Amino acid sequence: MFGLFRRNIKTQSITGISSQKLALLTVSEHLKPMTQVDFEIADQSLEEFFDWLSTLDKSSWLNGGHFSFNENISGKFQLHLSQFLGSDVLPVVMSNNCESILYSLPLLHSPRKDLGIVHIGRQFELKASLEPDKGSAFHFALSRYNECRLFCLGIDSASVEDRAVEYAEDMGCDWMTLEECAFSHRFQVKQQLASYLAHCEDVIVNIDLACLYPVSRLERGSALDVQMVSRMLRQMLVSGKVRQIQLVGYKDKHLYSKQTQTILHELAQMFPSSTRAA
Repeated sequence: MFGLFRRNIKTQSITGISSQKLALLTVSEHLKPMTQVDFEIADQSLEEFFDWLSTLDKSSWLNGGHFSFNENISGKFQLHLSQFLGSDVLPVVMSNNCESILYSLPLLHSPRKDLGIVHIGRQFELKASLEPDKGSAFHFALSRYNECRLFCLGIDSASVEDRAVEYAEDMGCDWMTLEECAFSHRFQVKQQLASYLAHCEDVIVNIDLACLYPVSRLERGSALDVQMVSRMLRQMLVSGKVRQIQLVGYKDKHLYSKQTQTILHELAQMFPSSTRAA
């Protein structure tokens, strides 16, 4: 069954990763209104993330490196990422901002293909700003690339403003609310996700790790069940259309958590290294 998940792109392999299926790249970027102190803390946490992951599962992951865009090296990141996209390796990007996805889109966009973005999180991330800042990722993605389609899962209708909903409608987005993504609605979620995937040729998955936690201790129901996220992830991976996954978090309680471990474990199970599969 592992052959089902092999990539079909036939390009020259990158030296030393023929036995790998997953590569982790960590990215940090200083965007408004983030303070310099918050950026430096997030940057350090992300730089150390692969070492933590290696203690959990060293055999499944290739270290794709750490990139701090505060040092203006986004071009180096894009070059590195493009090598993975042209191989049989699925790149998993861990970032402190959803906006990091904007560096991937030029590499994946094609005027002849519909590119789907599946965002799992509480907010639409459609803030209309003059330049990228926190919360504006998909405003720029949809504005710059006509072939992009956005599907949001887990939107918290209680915290989203009416004008954000109206803008999402104007931009042609599809979404399901947090309540609609509950385990009791798992079959409806599966059906809606399958319908969306049928209209996309390539897919990028973006998961905001904060949505896996309640907003406060008194609001247990405000978190998305990580098992539901795992079900969504499996369905998308089985489709064979996922080109990249991005996980977003800047707090240690989100990055180094059982929920994050569950997602990474799910990926490792879907993409076992050839040495373990043998």
